[in-house]
Amino acid sequence: MSEQQQTATGQLEVAAPSAVSAGVWGGATLPVMLLLAAHLPFAVLHYVGTWKLEHYQFFPFALGMFAWLFHTRRDPSLERWGWFSLALIGVDLMLLVASVWLSSPWLAVAGLLAVLTAWCRASRERGYGGSLLCLSLLLVLTLRLPNDLDTQLIQWLQGRTTSLASGICHRIGLVHFSDGNILTVPGKQFLIAEACSGVKSLFTIMFIAALVIAMKRRSLLHGLTLVLLGMGTAGLMNTVRVLSVIMVWEQYQFDLSTGWIHDALGYVTLGIAALMLMSADAGLDLLTAWIPDIRRPGAMAIYANPFIRCWNWYVATSMPDPESDRIPARPLATRAMKVFAVAAVLALAGQAIRLPGLL
Repeated sequence: MSEQQQTATGQLEVAAPSAVSAGVWGGATLPVMLLLAAHLPFAVLHYVGTWKLEHYQFFPFALGMFAWLFHTRRDPSLERWGWFSLALIGVDLMLLVASVWLSSPWLAVAGLLAVLTAWCRASRERGYGGSLLCLSLLLVLTLRLPNDLDTQLIQWLQGRTTSLASGICHRIGLVHFSDGNILTVPGKQFLIAEACSGVKSLFTIMFIAALVIAMKRRSLLHGLTLVLLGMGTAGLMNTVRVLSVIMVWEQYQFDLSTGWIHDALGYVTLGIAALMLMSADAGLDLLTAWIPDIRRPGAMAIYANPFIRCWNWYVATSMPDPESDRIPARPLATRAMKVFAVAAVLALAGQAIRLPGLL
C-alpha cells in the first residue's frame, strides 16, 4: 500500500470516530435548542389546556415517541440545511413574534412545530440517508385545531353517526325514531353524546397511523392512504359500537350505554379498528414494495430507470442505504447561534410580560 493510501486510510479512521463522537450535541443541536427554549412558556400553557380535552390526551405519547425516534435515528454528522428547512425557521420566527404580540400560545406551539419539522427535514437517518420528515406527523397531531374546529368536528360526527346508525336500523327492520342526536327504540332512548361521536377513536387511530408511518418509514403515498383508511375505520367501528348498544337492548333488554361496560365496549371497538389499520398497512406494504433497479450489462448500465426511481422514492418504503454516509453534509451557519440566542431572549422576555394576563 502506498503512503498516499495509508494517509487516506488513516484520515478515514480518524474521521469516523469524530463523526460518532458528535453524539447528541452534534450538528445544529445547540442553536435549535436555544430556539426551542424560546417557545417553552407559551407551549407549556397550551399543552396544559390541551390535556383537559379528552380526545387530545394522547399527545404526551406522541411527543415522547417523536423524541425517542428522533434521538435514536438521527445522525448529527449528516445534517443538510436546505431552503425548505430555513424557510420553516423563518416562519417560526414570524409566528413567535405574532404569538407574543397577540398573546397566543397556539401560535407559539405552531412555531415550535415548524422548528422541529425544519430540524427533521435537515436531519438524516443513520444507515438510510433519508430525512426524518415523517416524524413530524406525530407533532402535527398534537396541535389543537384552530377556532374550535375540533368542537365543530365533534358535532358533525355526532350527526353523521346518528344518521348512519339510523339508516342501518331502518334497513334491518329495527323499529326506531331519530330526532337530532337521539335514537329512540321501544322502551329506551339513546343519546349520541360527544363521547359517542367517535372523535376520541378518530384521533387515537390517527395517532396510531402516524406512529406506524414513522416507525416503519412509510412513503408519502403509503402514509396518506393509511391515514385515510384509519379515519374510515374509526368511523366504521364507532357506528358498530352504537349499533351494538341498540341491538343488545332490542334483543336482551340489557343496557350497554352506561358504566364501565360502555367504556369496555369502546376499547374493544378501538382495538379492532387498530388491528384493521395494521392489516391495511401490511396490505399496502405488499402492494408498494421496493423495486431493485437491476441494470443490464453494457454501456446502458450507467443509466438508472427513472420509473423505478420515482416508485421507490414516492411509493415504496425506505430501504437501508450503505452509501448514505457519503452524502455531503450542509451544516447550519455558525451565525445562527447568535440569531437564535437573541430571538430566545426577546421571546422569553415578551412571554414573561404576557403570561400573567393569560393565567
